[in-house]
Amino acid sequence: MRKPNLGILFKPASYDCNMACDYCYYRYAGNLYPGVDRPRMTPAIFEAACTQYLALEPSEIKFGWQGGEPTLMGLDFFRQVVEIERTHARPGDCFGNSLQTNGVVLDDEWCGFLAANRFLVGLSVDGPEDLNRLRHFPNGRPAFDVTMRALELLKKHDVEFNILVVISKANVDHPRRVFQFLLENDLHYSQFIPCTEPTGQAGAVSEHSITGAQYADFMIELFDAWVENDDPTYYVRRIDNWLHLFFGLPPECCEYRGDCSNLVTIEWNGDVYPCDFYVQERYLLGNVRQKTLEQMLSGPVFQDFVRRAHKLPPVCEGCEWLACCHGGCYRHREKLGIDRDGVPYLCEAKKRIFSHVFGTLAEIKQQPARPELHAFLNRIGREVEAGRMGAQTVPRSPAPGRPVARRTPGRNEPCPCGSGKKFKHCCGRRVRTAR
Repeated sequence: MRKPNLGILFKPASYDCNMACDYCYYRYAGNLYPGVDRPRMTPAIFEAACTQYLALEPSEIKFGWQGGEPTLMGLDFFRQVVEIERTHARPGDCFGNSLQTNGVVLDDEWCGFLAANRFLVGLSVDGPEDLNRLRHFPNGRPAFDVTMRALELLKKHDVEFNILVVISKANVDHPRRVFQFLLENDLHYSQFIPCTEPTGQAGAVSEHSITGAQYADFMIELFDAWVENDDPTYYVRRIDNWLHLFFGLPPECCEYRGDCSNLVTIEWNGDVYPCDFYVQERYLLGNVRQKTLEQMLSGPVFQDFVRRAHKLPPVCEGCEWLACCHGGCYRHREKLGIDRDGVPYLCEAKKRIFSHVFGTLAEIKQQPARPELHAFLNRIGREVEAGRMGAQTVPRSPAPGRPVARRTPGRNEPCPCGSGKKFKHCCGRRVRTAR
C-alpha cells in the first residue's frame, strides 16, 4: 500500500495539559486510560510509528504534535524524535514537524531547538486579553500574559509560527478586534477553528460553542477586515483555502477536500485512531506495537469510517456549493448526532460565506479599489490560466527496492505545491496536518 498524502497527528502526552481551557475538546480522551495520570509516549513507540509510516511511501512527511500539551514531554524527548527521524530518513527525505502549544513552557532553549530543527509552531491565543478569557490555568489564573511572553520568544529566535484562534462565545462577536490584534502584533499567519463541541444530544453544542449563524457572521466580518486591510501578506488559513477554491485549485484543508482518509492520530501508547475528533473506543484501529499502519488503514474499522464520512446527506444533492463544501467536516454531522437525513451543523453558514467571499473576490479581481489584492488576484489568475499553478502530477510507482528521490526546495525557491509563492512563505512554514 502507498499513502503518498498521509499525515500523522501524534498525541505524545495524550489529554494531559498544564492549562484548563473551558472549551477543550480533548480532555475526554482521559476516559480511555483510567488510572493513567501521566501519559507519556516512549521514543520506541514513536520509532515504530515512524518506520511504519515511511513504509507507506509518503510524498511529503507530515508529523503534527498536539495534545493536551505536547511540550509536557520535555525537550529531551523531541531531541530523540529528531534523531530517530534522521536515522530513518531515506534519500531526499524532509521531515515536516509542526507543534501546537499553549506556550507555557517555552524558553530560550526550547525556541532555539525549534528554530534549529525547523519546527513549525502553532501558538494558541484567541485575541486581546479580554477575549482570551476561556484560556486559563487550573487555578483560574489567566494565561494571556504567559502566551504573549511565548510569542515574543518565538519572534526572538526566528521560529516559524502561526496563531491558532478558537472562535467561541468569548470572541465570536468581535471578529474585527481579533483581526486588529493580529495586525498590532505583526502576526501574518493565523488559522481559525469554530468551537462546536457536542453535548450528547442531537444537534446540541456546549455552552462555549457557537451557532452556525454566529460562525458565518464572524468569518464574513473577518474576511471583510482582511479585504479592507488590502495586504495579501496576511495569511489566514481559511481565506487561503477559499482563494484556492475561487481559482479552481485544490484546497489544502481536509474540510474543503471532502477527504477523511489521509490523517491518523496516534496516542501516547501507540493506539491509532482515524482523527483526533474520533479518539473513542469504537474507532480504535489498533496499536503500532501489534499491527502495522498498513494493516490498520486496510482494516474494516478505518475503511468503514472513511466510507461513512464520505457519504453525503441528501440535502447536499444539487447544492451549488457542493464542490467547495463536500458536505463539510464529518464531525459537524455524526459527532453532533445529526443523522444522514439532517442538515450539517454549518451548512447554511457555509452557503452564506461562499456566496459573500466569492462575490467579493470577483469584484476585487475586476476593480482596483483594493490595489494590492487586485494585483494579487490577477497575478494568480494569470498563473492559473498559463497552467503554471495548481498542476497535479500523478506519482509513478518506483522500481522495487529503489528509494523515491525527494529533495526539499530551498527557502527561496518556488513552492512545489504550485501556489506561486516561495517555499519559505508557503508549505515550508504552514501547518499541513491541521484540520
